Amino acid sequence: MLASMSDHDDHSPIDDSPVDRDAIDRDAAGAQLHEARAATRRVAVEGSASASAWLTGLAAASAVYLAALGWFARTDEAEVLGVSLAFAAVLGVLAVVHLRRVRASSLGFSRRFGTAMGAWGACFAASLGAGLLIFPGSVAFFAVAGAITAVPPLWGSLRELVVVRG
Repeated sequence: MLASMSDHDDHSPIDDSPVDRDAIDRDAAGAQLHEARAATRRVAVEGSASASAWLTGLAAASAVYLAALGWFARTDEAEVLGVSLAFAAVLGVLAVVHLRRVRASSLGFSRRFGTAMGAWGACFAASLGAGLLIFPGSVAFFAVAGAITAVPPLWGSLRELVVVRG
């Protein structure tokens, strides 16, 4: 009896009631799962909003850049370089402001974002190639090419906003 009294402190009550550890674990797991889903949604919304803003900026900058190229002949190297550097600077600012928040999946950016960027790249390359080699100095060609090149990132921007609206 003396040994059992020394093992037990009179000030701390003994809780001999049965504890359902499965219920506690289930409740804790449910709460953590809810937290994880909320965090995933928050990251998706923030990333999609940034991706949408980036794609919209890319569409606008590309359209303006291509339209501006139409005003110059192949021999206007300094002007073409100036417009190209301005385009690169705008893309750099857009990237710093928006791309750092774009959510990346384990395989890279979201499929929506990747599809929009790939389609934009194909349109942009075709527009630059045809414009500089076949239609240099053609305001009409570069204006149409700028509008066509803006379509994929605008489509991607709208698709990213679907995630934001939920």
